[in-house]
Parts: sequence; structure tokens; C-alpha cells
Amino acid sequence: MVKIDKRTTADGTPRTQVRVVEGYRPGPGMPTKQRTIRDFGYLEDQSDPEVFMAKVKEFNANYRAENVPLRIEAPGTARMYCEENRRQNYGYKFLEAVYDLLEIKSFIKGYEASHKFRGEYSPSDIFKFLVLLRILRPDSKRASCQMKNGFYGMRTDFTLPDVYRSLDYFEEFGVELQRHLNKRVKETIGRDLSYAFYDVTNYFFEIDCPDGEDDLRKRGVSKEHRTDPIVAMGLFMDSNGLPVSMSIFPGNTSDSLTLQPTMKDVKESYGLGRLVVVADKGLNSSKNIDVILNQGDGFVFSQILKGKKGQRYNEKLFDKNGWTSNESGTYRYKLFTEDYEGKDKDGKKERRTRNVLLYWRKAEADRARRKREEKLEKAARSVKNNAYGIKKGVDEYTKETLVDKKTGEVLETTKKLRSVDLEKAENDARYDGYFCIITSELDYDERKMRQVYGGLWRIEQSFRMMKTDFDARPVFVRKNEHIRAHFLICFVALLVLRIIQHRMGEKALSAERIARALDAATCRVLKGGIIHLDDVGGAIAFQTIRNKKGNLVDALAFSDEDEIALDYKLIQDTYGTDCYNIYFRQEAFNKFLKTIALA
Repeated sequence: MVKIDKRTTADGTPRTQVRVVEGYRPGPGMPTKQRTIRDFGYLEDQSDPEVFMAKVKEFNANYRAENVPLRIEAPGTARMYCEENRRQNYGYKFLEAVYDLLEIKSFIKGYEASHKFRGEYSPSDIFKFLVLLRILRPDSKRASCQMKNGFYGMRTDFTLPDVYRSLDYFEEFGVELQRHLNKRVKETIGRDLSYAFYDVTNYFFEIDCPDGEDDLRKRGVSKEHRTDPIVAMGLFMDSNGLPVSMSIFPGNTSDSLTLQPTMKDVKESYGLGRLVVVADKGLNSSKNIDVILNQGDGFVFSQILKGKKGQRYNEKLFDKNGWTSNESGTYRYKLFTEDYEGKDKDGKKERRTRNVLLYWRKAEADRARRKREEKLEKAARSVKNNAYGIKKGVDEYTKETLVDKKTGEVLETTKKLRSVDLEKAENDARYDGYFCIITSELDYDERKMRQVYGGLWRIEQSFRMMKTDFDARPVFVRKNEHIRAHFLICFVALLVLRIIQHRMGEKALSAERIARALDAATCRVLKGGIIHLDDVGGAIAFQTIRNKKGNLVDALAFSDEDEIALDYKLIQDTYGTDCYNIYFRQEAFNKFLKTIALA
């Protein structure tokens, strides 16, 4: 628009300044401002004011036409660390679109209103910031806050103390938020709970010891075989690979004890019908099976074959009759039903029936053999060199004394002879490549049992995503409320990323590649309200070839394309957007950002 302003010079002379300006918003949802497109000077300085004004109006009309060249000013005095040279990420908008689809902001705002929140900061803004940063640039809460000004159009007017205060608030609505998310997933994506996958993992803290008995951080059986205090997380996931709910337990809680309270809460909170719970052998206990069946649900569990629990299958396992093999002899299975004793709701014994699948795979047998041979070599070196003889943990204060059982006399010779246990190794070799799956679903055949149990890899992959891609551990917060809030943030981040992967279908990228591509989507706001988009790239792609199975895999040779650019294009295709120009007027760029939505 043409803007005419009356000015007065220092000597009091009136002047008429003529400019072409346009309105814009510095960011989505921010108040409108005006910027000068071109300053034509003063009307009094023109020889023919009418011709001059005609040119101004013509420029104003042409400016709004498409493909008008942008006028970019680049003064030689521009310096580093200024507004025009600051790179800001806009790739987060693709994550924010899924976040908004889940209506998390409205949920938190509603919770604030119902609980009469009176803080000067916005828990909603902080929660979104922490969730999106957990995907793009995972770090501690302190380090994350240092990057809060690096995102185009994101409201981050909060302080680090505000972030820590908000964690207490997040913990309060954690359970309700999970129920809300489940409802939104059902409405927008669809829940497939024909099977519910469940597993448990743990996360460590780099501290010497817990703060007290009520501390969630306890020493337990670490998945990473560490001695640091840990907390346990139980995670339910649906058949689409989308998280359903998570629960946090003290680190010394046995995996098998987490299933019952979690499953009961999920069924009651989400109003679910009959579930078929799929889990590995760590959750396979008679008490868990009784609880599952007594509430009308089913199970598909893996079953240990060694030790007392697996002894009942040894006769069928090593009986050469009754096996069905493939043509190449690399796979065979045996399926049968068995009666076993369980307990009803009143604790009374009752007879039940389940399907049992025994199967063997040559590839797994070869892998087990190689691992055992490596362990035997290590044991032989230990015996020869007397290595690994330093006592640790409880053994450090354990005294070994040999006593004659008949006389009670303490023997002077207490030297222990160490040797490689070849007998145990030989017995273990008998089980190489064998696996067992049990299920309450009597109509499941061999293929169905393996198919259902095979989906468990998705939940294991989700744990790896949280630990590796989200840097969920080591955990730096210490209060129980903050610990639960931290994992709530990780859970929501996992759901956002899983929804994107679900929409990508067979072309789904890894969490790492999605985050890398979106983190590379950066821009600068130049003088005059011009947006300069940086190249989304920086990693040479590898050539792809087909392996023996016909699947496309990366070769060792480079291609002439950029992998990050290809990933970003795939993300844009998933969202139905098409933005590859280098320069935009700020208002046009803001309109593009508003179009990003996961339909």
C-alpha cells in the first residue's frame, strides 16, 4: 500500500514522505507490523508531483503481482551475531503439525483453567518446546533452553526456572494426557488393538546412590549391565506401532511385576475390550497368565527352553518325529496343545489348554554357536591368566572357607581350582537355534503365532529410539515428579514421530533421518522482511542395489544425490507440501507454514 506521512525537518519545514509498505506478522499468531518495501523520498523534491505519484501507484500495483523480483539489501557493514544473520529452524513446523493434530495445547489449556493455574509462564508453550526439542536436538533441560531462540515463529518467552517449575505441573496431568492422546489417535489415525504389545526397559542415572527409600531411582537389573541406579518403564503399543501408554516404576521392580498394574490401568482408563497381550519371556509368569485369562484376555508369550520352566518341553524338543521342515532344511517347527494348571479368580486350581510352538532356525543356531565359542575362548584365557579374579559387589565382603562336613574342621587348604565348564557348554549347544512360543489362542496356527509375536520388534525399536535418538538417558533430573515428567515428554515425542512414520508407510524413514532432515530446514530473516531458506542437505547419498532377497539396500558407492534433500522431499510429499524456493516475502512464507498439516 502507498503510505504518505507528514514530517517536519529540524528547521520546522513541513515535508511529505511517500513510501510503499506492506503489513506482515513476524511469526504465526504474532501482532501485525508494517515494513517499508520502497522509500520514494519526499513529494516536495519532485519536479512533477502527479507523474511521480503515478509511478508510485504503478509500483505498488506491480509489487503484488506474482514473480516480482525481490529487492534484497546486503550492506557491506552487516556483522555477525545480528538478527539478519541468525539462522532459525522452521522444520519443527512439520512436527508441530502432528502435535496440533493431537490437540495437546487445548488439553493443557483446559487443565490450566480447571486447576486455576496462575503462573506468569505458559506450561503449554514449554511442553511443546520440550517435546519438539526432544526429537530435533535432544539434550538436558538446561541445554535445551539455551537454544530456545533458534526457532522461527515459536513462542519461547519463558526462563529456565519456569521450565523446572512446569515439570511438576506436567507430572500432575501425565495420566490424563495419555488418555487424551489415545482418544485423539483413535479419532484421527485409528487404533488397532487386536494385539497389545508390552515390554519393559530401564534408564540409568549417573549418580552414586538413591536419595532415600521413596526415590524412584533404585539399583536393579540394568539392560545395559550398568551398576548405576535406574528406573523402569513399561510401554504398551498397538499393532500399528503407535504407543498406547507408559508407566514408570522403581528401578528394583521385577519386569514380571509391572504387567498386571499397567494392564489393569490401561483397560479401565481406555475402556478397551478383549486384549491379546504379546510379550517376551521376561513377562511370562504363571501369575501374569492367570490374571490375563481371568479377566477374559489372551496372551502370546515366548517361553524359555532351558532350566526348570523349559524341562517339560525337552522330550518333544529332542524327539526327531513330528517336525515340519522347509525344502532347504533351514527351518522346522512342531505345533501342539498342552494342558496345564492355572488358578481362577478365587485362587482355586483349574485345568487349562494352550498352544505351544517349537521351532528351529539354522541362522539362529549358527549365531548361538559363534557366541558360545567366543565365550569359551574368553573363559579359557581367564583360567590360564587368572584374569577376572578381582571380587566386586557383594563378593567383595564374602569370605570363602572350606569346612569338612563330617568333622566341622576348618581346612587349611582353601585354594579353589578354576576350569572351563565344557559340560555346560555342550548341554547349551543342544538348544542352539530353538525357540518356543505359547498362546491362549487355540485357533492360531504356526504362521499366525510367529506373525503376532514377530510384531514385538516394534516396541523394542521404540525403546532404542528413546534411548538413542531422544537421548532419554542418562537422566539428569532427580525429583520423582520431574522424572515422570521427563518420560512423559519422551513418550509424546515418540508418539509424534511414530505417527509420521505410520503415514509414510513402507517408505518410512528412521527417527534419526527424520530429525536430521527437519533440523536442516533453516532460514534467515533478511532486511526488508525477506526470508532466505538454506539448502536442506549436506550428506551424500549412497547408490542402492537389490540384494539376493530383492530388497533395496545401500551400496558402498556414492550417488550424485543428497540424502538429506531426498529425505526432506519425502517428508514434504507425506504432508502434501511443495516448498523449494530460496527467497520468500515473510508474509508469504508464514502462509506456507500454516499449510503444513498431516491430513
